[in-house]
Amino acid sequence: MNIKSIIASLFMVGLLASCAPSINVKHDYDPKVNVRQFSTFRVEADQRRNADPIAGSNLNQRRIADAIEKSMQAKGYKPVVGGEADLVIRFFSDSKDRQQVQSNNTWSPYWMWYNPGYNNVYTRQYEENRVVINVYDARTNDIIWQGWATGQLNQSKKDRNRDVAYRTTVDSIMKQLPESAGSDYSSVKEK
Repeated sequence: MNIKSIIASLFMVGLLASCAPSINVKHDYDPKVNVRQFSTFRVEADQRRNADPIAGSNLNQRRIADAIEKSMQAKGYKPVVGGEADLVIRFFSDSKDRQQVQSNNTWSPYWMWYNPGYNNVYTRQYEENRVVINVYDARTNDIIWQGWATGQLNQSKKDRNRDVAYRTTVDSIMKQLPESAGSDYSSVKEK
């Protein structure tokens, strides 16, 4: 194996590692809703959309629900069990198989002095997960805020790391929801 082959191989390994999908978080909201009026919440899984046997499993639903509840309490909202809440938070998660294709075309304008170029194509199979959190006004049943994250949540083989992955993903989604009564969207720092 010559030095050019070794360098090209190391470059491709680094390129594939740097192009691996990360968690992408976004949110949307209804700017006409005065969020200062809300102070209580309840969390429930969206049973119609949690059909994925792994991402929508009861275990992952508990992970997500616990993380949402902790995040909401940290923002000053109070949980309601068995009563009327101001906000109903419904969530779901799903997954899709994805394939990433990379091409390493090494053709060079100086090809006549070097070996002719090589075109190596690499593919990588992975599972892309999505967590969607919808916040409803309990009185009108209208969505007033929505946050979602896409990326690889189940890539860790350790269960404890999955707990951390779901908790940090939910925290990053919920970060953009304003704090309870007394706050509005202008108080949320855009990052």
